[in-house]
Amino acid sequence: MYLFDSVSSRHLDVSFARSGLPEALLMMRAAHSVWSYVSMLDKTGHVWCISGPGNNGGDAYGVATLALMTGRSVSLYQEGSLSKTAKVVANFARKVGVKIFKNLPSLDEMTDQDIIIDGLLGTGLNRPPSGAYSVIIEWINLAKNNGTKIVSIDIPSGLDASSGTAPGDAIAADMTIMCLSAKQGCYTGLGPDLCGDLYFSDLGCLNPEEHVKPNSILITSENIDKLKRTKSGHKGTHGTLLVLGGWSTMEGAGCLAGIAGLKAGAGKVYICGPEFPDKPMELISVDRDIDCFRQALSRSNAVVAGPGLGNNGGAFLKLAWESNVPLVMDADGLNWLAREKPPSRKGGWVGTPHPGEAKTLLGRHVDNRFEAISELQTIYGGEWVLKGAGTLVGHDPIYINPFANSILGTAGSGDVLAGIIGGLLAQGYKYPSHAGVWLHSRAAELLLAAGNASIIASDLIEPIGRALLEIMED
Repeated sequence: MYLFDSVSSRHLDVSFARSGLPEALLMMRAAHSVWSYVSMLDKTGHVWCISGPGNNGGDAYGVATLALMTGRSVSLYQEGSLSKTAKVVANFARKVGVKIFKNLPSLDEMTDQDIIIDGLLGTGLNRPPSGAYSVIIEWINLAKNNGTKIVSIDIPSGLDASSGTAPGDAIAADMTIMCLSAKQGCYTGLGPDLCGDLYFSDLGCLNPEEHVKPNSILITSENIDKLKRTKSGHKGTHGTLLVLGGWSTMEGAGCLAGIAGLKAGAGKVYICGPEFPDKPMELISVDRDIDCFRQALSRSNAVVAGPGLGNNGGAFLKLAWESNVPLVMDADGLNWLAREKPPSRKGGWVGTPHPGEAKTLLGRHVDNRFEAISELQTIYGGEWVLKGAGTLVGHDPIYINPFANSILGTAGSGDVLAGIIGGLLAQGYKYPSHAGVWLHSRAAELLLAAGNASIIASDLIEPIGRALLEIMED
């Protein structure tokens, strides 16, 4: 699925309007889509529509009209001035009997069977809501705390459609229906927390990417290249991965990365680091000696450097960085990169920071995840995987992982991801970061489906193989 920021979404609105499709018709299509989803809710109480300025306000009038025409009890509260097109829909709503109120109802008037339709602020938000808008957002969130369902049109009011940040107060919706264009801010940052259940309706306007260039792309199993393996393949043809990590007291980090690389399909995995008796027998040990590491590097098709490495592996990291072997830099490898700032790497490589590591690499915190990943690429080169809810992969174009669940928030989860990407790199897979992020998340989804509310990182290893089946060529 193609995703758009606030500017591109507006350009798309204009593009379809110029094609001869009346804007008021699009507005009513949006209202119909929203109402069709609202009708699925097991709520039979009053429908409170909140209309703000711009087209989102017109959508709210359309929803109020459809709700009234289906026999529901409806009230509408208007704040701000409507757009020219929205006024057309609003006039029709008044004619069919939608009641317009100037004051918000008391929360005491509302029940847990009621529904609030949020059409207050749309994709044009570029500053913190203030004044009456801030008051309304607070009122809606209080109503939600009392059990009222909140449904947002296009995007929860207060959420930035471009960045997934909330510059001020924002509505925490139970359901969000994106209309005409899928908004990238709904999938990353605060988007997954604020949107609730997320749906998309194209309003009958197909192939938006042919009208306006998308800003990003959603990662799905359909747009990941299939992993190809021949029937005659063997460990020698499936690639060799070298893991540099698991030093000091962090032996498990290196082992998790190594086993994940094997589970992702690498034929062999060398590991330079862990010195303890319970090291998995599938991993081939490399002495923590620079010459031994150099020899292993020469026999490897990819390297994962940094999981649990500590601060004493600088010479090894420098050797890996200066080689032409495809490289995944993770954890302490990224700390070394931020500290040493070596010359640009000639060979292909991937960086896999979490937000804290990104802050270290950039020297400051960047709320806008899209700006952060772009800056990382500009400063250091390479390809980047910015972890977190709605992981970003890129740059140009940026891909967004739709899976956002705190089940992956456990020590060692990132080591598993680095190992998966490394295992795919070792096999010569064309887009290892995109597929690696998807496989990591899909493994977590399979664990959730099996009834696991929480996991430890090693739980992710087994379902990697099952997830891999879904992207392997038949």
